[in-house]
Amino acid sequence: MQLIRQTLAAWRRTRFSVKFTSVIVVACLLISLVPLWIAQLNTNDEAKDRAADKVGVAGNLIAGQLSSLSSFIQGVARQIDASRDLPNPELVRATLAQDAAVNPFGDVLGVIDPDGRVVSVQGTLTLTRADPIISVLTAAVPKGAHVAPATDGQPWLVEDAAVPNSTATAFVGRPLSAQLATAIGSNLATAADPADFTVIGTDERFAIDGRIAGLTVSMGDKPFAQLASVLSGRSASVVTVGTRDFAVATAQLGPAFRLVVTTPVDVVATPLQPLILLIALIVALVAVIVVMVQFSLQRPLRRLDRAVAGLGKNEFDVPVPTGPDNELGRLGETFEKMRRELQTQMKATRTRAAIATALSTSRPLEETLSEVCTELRTSTGVDAVMILVNESEMNDPFAIFEGVRDVDVDALLKGTGPIGEGYRQSMMGALMLGAAPASLEAHLGMRDFCVAPLRLAEHLHGVLAVARSESEMDETDADLVVGTAEQLALALERSRFLASVKRQASMDDLTGLYNHRFLVDYLGQQVALAERLNTSLAILMIDIDHFKVLNDSLGHQAGDVALAAFAQTLVSSVRRSDLAARYGGEEFAVVMANTSAEEARLVAEKIRLALADSIIELEPGAPLTLTVSVGGAAFPEDTESARELLTLADEALYRAKRTGRDRTCMAGDVRARIKPKVARMRDAGVIDVESNVGAGGRHRPAQ
Repeated sequence: MQLIRQTLAAWRRTRFSVKFTSVIVVACLLISLVPLWIAQLNTNDEAKDRAADKVGVAGNLIAGQLSSLSSFIQGVARQIDASRDLPNPELVRATLAQDAAVNPFGDVLGVIDPDGRVVSVQGTLTLTRADPIISVLTAAVPKGAHVAPATDGQPWLVEDAAVPNSTATAFVGRPLSAQLATAIGSNLATAADPADFTVIGTDERFAIDGRIAGLTVSMGDKPFAQLASVLSGRSASVVTVGTRDFAVATAQLGPAFRLVVTTPVDVVATPLQPLILLIALIVALVAVIVVMVQFSLQRPLRRLDRAVAGLGKNEFDVPVPTGPDNELGRLGETFEKMRRELQTQMKATRTRAAIATALSTSRPLEETLSEVCTELRTSTGVDAVMILVNESEMNDPFAIFEGVRDVDVDALLKGTGPIGEGYRQSMMGALMLGAAPASLEAHLGMRDFCVAPLRLAEHLHGVLAVARSESEMDETDADLVVGTAEQLALALERSRFLASVKRQASMDDLTGLYNHRFLVDYLGQQVALAERLNTSLAILMIDIDHFKVLNDSLGHQAGDVALAAFAQTLVSSVRRSDLAARYGGEEFAVVMANTSAEEARLVAEKIRLALADSIIELEPGAPLTLTVSVGGAAFPEDTESARELLTLADEALYRAKRTGRDRTCMAGDVRARIKPKVARMRDAGVIDVESNVGAGGRHRPAQ
């Protein structure tokens, strides 16, 4: 109080000029300092707003990563279900390895059963089920945790999806590593607005390596005191680190982590200038800063934030705004590139899953391959897709295609164009080749090709080719084509195996001909077809003469040799379209579609004479010749019902044996001889032809 009274007394005694000058000086100081102080407060608030915006963007980026992982693992689960690999952990592992190869962040993919036991696991690096991170991820899945701490404190992003039609669960884990944190931080910072980003765990230690407030920090370090004092706050704060002020904002990342973003606070200049100029400059600078921040930073950041939030909602078809060629524009371009890559990956995953689903159905192979062509063409946007399958013991060469006219499979596979080159160089994998103007491929209107072999181990089934008529193929197309070719090779091998098994079940082991069961089924189909279309159908019944004598005198082994030799003669004497089968014992049958009675007689004579001219060596120096008796019938010459063919042919065979063997008798031979007599008896009223035709027919069962 005494000091105040003395000061006031001195002020009263001071001259007016001194008082005026003092007031002006104090006023100037106040006017100079208050705007600077206000400007500093505004700068601090803006820095805190930017930090809060950036930590929100960081959260959205991580949410986008989680959403991308969720969509990705759902596609993996559907692919595992579609390929029916679940019972075989190695096949599951192969599928997981194929899918893990497309992700660059050290992801871990796995499948667990309802009890949490690991069925299979695969990562970018070699893993075993005993790795600690596997326990961390499998423990997080039942809890529904999307962020889990590893044993070393590092955060992992976790997503899972139920494998359809099973009780298993597929999961994917992605480490929030320094690499991923750097990628996120680079998307938050610009040259005009730098920022640092890191993650802190509940143990108040840094969970990843990185930078914060301009300082390099390591995983496991404790935050410095200035930073630790504001980490628990809900709003952004300003702290002083060294000689700089930094705005700090945090956001929760799961129950165990917090995201931390720091951005430097701009230093407000403090020159002592005249009052009016100072005020004018302050007002002008504030106005310029506000306008620049509003139009050059905040608005683009808000647009970018909305776009990134859209990515987090799986809106991959909405482009990210790029803006002008500056830091924010390049940031937008980075996100747009990320969006396109994610869109491509998701489309490729959906395509693989759709193709795997199509190939796992029980529909006809050609129908399934046609669907694969359509799906692949739609997904890649190419102009043409061709699946060319070479000839094998189970099928003739064929092609399934879309976007081009009819193709010559042999000509393309044996030609010198991209398809022929890819077929010959199948061990090199997928090839991207251009079509020469004179090539067959160029005549199809296609310019650039990606050709992948349909190879499984050492067996080459053919090639898968996609083509563009104008633009060139890219690596994205090649990756999808290679994956599709692997799936097609598996499907073709499975089809070949099933056809082989089915054929073996239909074959006679001794002669290699079709067996009695297959003959009956096939004949039933041909009879129905002939009657519906009113087309000709013929059947021959063949019996080896005196076969019982051969068996009794030389033994059953000699009889087996004779049967096998005759089967070879029979196959070489009929057309490829005809069916030769062992009816039973020493009896054989030949079914010939679109064949008249006279044509059937010629085939029968060809078989009979070929066997008569051949010599069978039972053992050295013991030649044997055989003869056969043949009975035949044809529709519609010999009967109005194709269902009577087998009975008529059997009757004709009986007549051939009864009249001396080593001859051919057709059902029409007897009818031609008795027709005049029957006509006379009918005219005399002795018989009723309609009630007696076919009576007394004999059909011997298989021996």
